[in-house]
Amino acid sequence: MEESLFLIMALNYWYTWDLGVLWTIQGSFWTPWGFLGGNPLLDKFWFVITSLGNEMALFVLTAIIYWLGYKREGIFLALLLVFSSLINFTLKYVIGRPRPSFFESKKLYFPEGPSMPSGHAQTVTAAAFTLAWLAKKEAPAVSKRGILLFALAALVSVLVSISRVYLGAHWPTDVIFGILLGLLIFAVFALIADRTWSLIDAKLPKSTWIRIVIIVIVLLLIASVIPFNWEVGWYLYLLTAGYITGTLPLILLIVYPFEWGISWYLPGAIAGFLSGAILEQKYVHFTTPKSWKYAVIRIILGAIVALPAYYLLDKVPWGPLQFPVYALMGLWVTLIAPAVFKKLEPK
Repeated sequence: MEESLFLIMALNYWYTWDLGVLWTIQGSFWTPWGFLGGNPLLDKFWFVITSLGNEMALFVLTAIIYWLGYKREGIFLALLLVFSSLINFTLKYVIGRPRPSFFESKKLYFPEGPSMPSGHAQTVTAAAFTLAWLAKKEAPAVSKRGILLFALAALVSVLVSISRVYLGAHWPTDVIFGILLGLLIFAVFALIADRTWSLIDAKLPKSTWIRIVIIVIVLLLIASVIPFNWEVGWYLYLLTAGYITGTLPLILLIVYPFEWGISWYLPGAIAGFLSGAILEQKYVHFTTPKSWKYAVIRIILGAIVALPAYYLLDKVPWGPLQFPVYALMGLWVTLIAPAVFKKLEPK
């Protein structure tokens, strides 16, 4: 009885704290302006800020990094974003927290799915700190360069997180959890990325085409075992069974809810991206641009194809057909566009 009462009091305090912070940021029901809210210009500002965490923005960012010749960094970022997304989708459905309702917040943004943790806060935090880590190169983290880059990463992460609360898409503790999880993912990535990269490179066959076949087969298998519109109830039963039998890590990797219909398009895009990177390393060998002019030309030429393709591919019916067509988009980013860049630029 006492334990139940304590739990009810804790949940009530959690909800009250979340609601108070949300109202303060949005502009509460009892003040006309609030701390940040109530201004149409601010509404537009926070819409722009929140777009930094959208799938499209992160796709463009990854492509630009690769096109500027920072190929390993682009691959690292792409893999980080994929694993971060899988972790986020899984946790959302395991926790199953509803988003703020119309009765609790001013709704300016209408995302689907459960609320905790915030995907924007988690992904942007993981990506921003990883980019800072990659950009500082050999400089120490406490150097002027390192401090500046990590401070910028922290600023972007906090602003995107505030935007999610301001727009009524998340509770404050959703974004706090998202930031902490993003930092954890970054920390693990920073510790194991180079070592894992070297280990995988040493273990895989040296043949380019065998590596590509392995990548495609593995991603096809992953896509084929991910059920479309997975029922959350059955998913939770599988998680419980995995926990009891000790196979939970395997289940989390291969089976998770996919209301977003990404069971085929995400593996397809990654298969094309990684296969293209392997082929580029063997046949193209493009490097960083020789001047800012060529850097701009690369971004423009790459985006001319990638952006329309991104929106057109969204119309492809959900299912196995998505795998090859999204693989083509991945190939454009890491193989075809770099080959075009090298052909057009002076040697």
